[in-house]
Amino acid sequence: MAAVARGGVFSMPLWEGSPIRHGLVSEARQRLPEWLADGKSLVMVSDESGEDELVVTTESATAERHRRGRRPDPGRVRTLHPSPTDREAVAITNHRHELLLVNPSSGRTKLVHHSPFGWTAGVSWSPDGAYLAFGAVTSRTTSNICIYEVGSGRTHMLGTPEFEDWSPSFDPEGKYLAFLSVRAFEPIPDSHFHDYGFPRGGMLMLVPLAADRPSPFTPSQRSPRAPGAPPEGGPPKPPEPAGERPDGETTPPPPPPPATTKIDFEGLAERTVAFPTPPAVYSRIVLARGRALFLVHPLEREANFGEETNGGARLDAWDFGNDKAETIAEGVTGFTVSRDGKVIAYRSKKALRVVPVGFKDDKSGNERPGRETGFVDLERLRVEVIPGAEWKQMFSEAWRLQRDHYWWETMGGVDWPSIHDRYRDLVDRVASRAEFSDLLWEMQGELGTSHAYELGGDYRPAPVWTQGHLGARVAYERGGWKIVDIPHGDSWDQRSSSPLAAPGIDVAEGDRILAIDDRPVDVKVSPASRLVERGGRTITLTVRRGRGKARRVVINPLNDATRLWYRAWVRGNREYLAERSQGKIGYIHIPDMGPAGFSEFHRSWKSEVDRQGLVIDVRFNRGGNVSQLLLERLLRERVGYLITRWRVPSAMPDDAPMGPMVCLTNENAGSDGDIFSHVFKMKGLGPLIGTRTWGGVVGIWPQQSLVDGTITTQPEFHTWFTDVGYAVENFGATPDLEVINSPQDYSRGFDRQLEVGLEELLKLIEAAPGAPEFGDRPLTRPPAFPRLS
Repeated sequence: MAAVARGGVFSMPLWEGSPIRHGLVSEARQRLPEWLADGKSLVMVSDESGEDELVVTTESATAERHRRGRRPDPGRVRTLHPSPTDREAVAITNHRHELLLVNPSSGRTKLVHHSPFGWTAGVSWSPDGAYLAFGAVTSRTTSNICIYEVGSGRTHMLGTPEFEDWSPSFDPEGKYLAFLSVRAFEPIPDSHFHDYGFPRGGMLMLVPLAADRPSPFTPSQRSPRAPGAPPEGGPPKPPEPAGERPDGETTPPPPPPPATTKIDFEGLAERTVAFPTPPAVYSRIVLARGRALFLVHPLEREANFGEETNGGARLDAWDFGNDKAETIAEGVTGFTVSRDGKVIAYRSKKALRVVPVGFKDDKSGNERPGRETGFVDLERLRVEVIPGAEWKQMFSEAWRLQRDHYWWETMGGVDWPSIHDRYRDLVDRVASRAEFSDLLWEMQGELGTSHAYELGGDYRPAPVWTQGHLGARVAYERGGWKIVDIPHGDSWDQRSSSPLAAPGIDVAEGDRILAIDDRPVDVKVSPASRLVERGGRTITLTVRRGRGKARRVVINPLNDATRLWYRAWVRGNREYLAERSQGKIGYIHIPDMGPAGFSEFHRSWKSEVDRQGLVIDVRFNRGGNVSQLLLERLLRERVGYLITRWRVPSAMPDDAPMGPMVCLTNENAGSDGDIFSHVFKMKGLGPLIGTRTWGGVVGIWPQQSLVDGTITTQPEFHTWFTDVGYAVENFGATPDLEVINSPQDYSRGFDRQLEVGLEELLKLIEAAPGAPEFGDRPLTRPPAFPRLS
């Protein structure tokens, strides 16, 4: 097997022998190693010349490495796919949305496909190397499977641009092509609103390549067969285990000649059939011997900024011999199949397992590395790191990432090569990882563009001391610690509820804290100091009410009180506006434009949408990418009402806002918070009140890390507006009414921006037409007929 660790490529036997490192140590980065058709040579991407290029080496670390004879620009290589039969043919995809066919010895390069819409979505060689299937992004919203004939250079599209098709895979016998497609439209109702969605839209597809080959899923088209035998013309059944040699090594059978792939392109799209599996969220499919392997992802909530998710998918297999799907393993983050379709390697958490294609996890829990379990001992890898050399390589790669991904090829007029030369000399003076981080920030800051970040990296572990929180504001008064304020959160959510407000605790504002875990608190020792490393752990709190007797209560302090105080702040603003307006004004705060902000907006929307006016608050908004979804809600207009006998009239659309709105913003609203603020004003939804926003609307899509895990972000997506063009970047959204919350306002608990928003909205409500008068209801009785004499 070949593996990558810290920018170095290693080849190693699965369970015996020692790893061999290929290439330079720390001075260059190697990526994406793949075995060439001869099974002895590795091709990889290396930047030892200062640019990405293909390098070929053999299994021996002392063997000669050779690069291409000439060096056309391959771009930032994203994936690499050697031909199964031709050692001199490697397909690569790059950041420019290109699919290239490269000869790694001569450097000759041929452009197979280029899309102006997106990256190539999967590549697969036919077993005889005659065809190359790939996912081509054909429009802003569709992608198609294409098949490229290597000999003639012709490309055939499978079907018409209608769905999203990707992840093609030829079977080892060259009889079928499988791929993934988002083409299931099964509406699932929303729990909160009159809405539907399609969260399970993925399907597994299969195409018989020859016109006379039947579908393996249709029994009526198959010949009778013995139990367990593969269907006629279907992928062959998994191989039997190899025999044992006296020395304990397996005896591999001689490799058969590659199967010839025959494709009848006429009517190919009409032969597409679906696997008899339910629509789901799929991410990869590979045809192997007798099986189709695919990843199935659970439906789960979207993670918020910085949150970790459970991760992993279910690795399932469709067995062509038994006509059924079964689960192979769970918690899988990636898998691959050997070229002959006989062996699977899959990753689960930090473990790597290599097993026969007919494998199914017995869930025994035995993870001992070895041939019996299939687990590979990755501890055999030992990686040498030379920090100074590694920092030089990381610096150059970070510079190239900006050069290749920045949203404008001119780099905004910045002489980017000279920036490299200016800062490169400083790398030799860097003495620590933190100093190197500072250097990257300064270099990327030369672009004068938002969202050029450097995050993470390999730092020595530092001790972390967590803080427990009572979920209350306390103050030292008259010789003791008094509970001044217990905020009201959500009692049904422990993360946003004060432990002091839990049922049966009976602790109130004004009570005094005497001790924590029987250790006194006083003028020198605060409650916070007693709560270090106590978050989430049970403690005993000694409190006294007035002149009463001291008593002890047991609580669980919070690990983080942010959600509690945020909920109390939102509730306080909402109650203040409702009281001052006699219930006319509703309040919605959006903390970010990610999953948390999307959730918070819709939580508030249900209770506030029918108010006569709305205050939309995006102050301190951290950005994200859902502003367009929220603005769509605000732009809805009531065009009518549903009149019933027993209920009050309801609006149509039923979740359109009832009356005028204002938006509060400030200098801490940025990124998609900038965009929301500007579009709110641009579309005339109401006055924008507060201070000019942050001014950063060039978006990012972090895709790649440096060798030590550092993430650098490249400003890739500039936002252009129909009214001001590019002008929001580096300037911000300008409010209609500038209102500054001064430090004096903050110290006395006065929110001037909220107050002005209230005053302006009351004026708008006064001028608004209000709820309609529905008038007399029509009579539907038939007219009186005249009497006939």
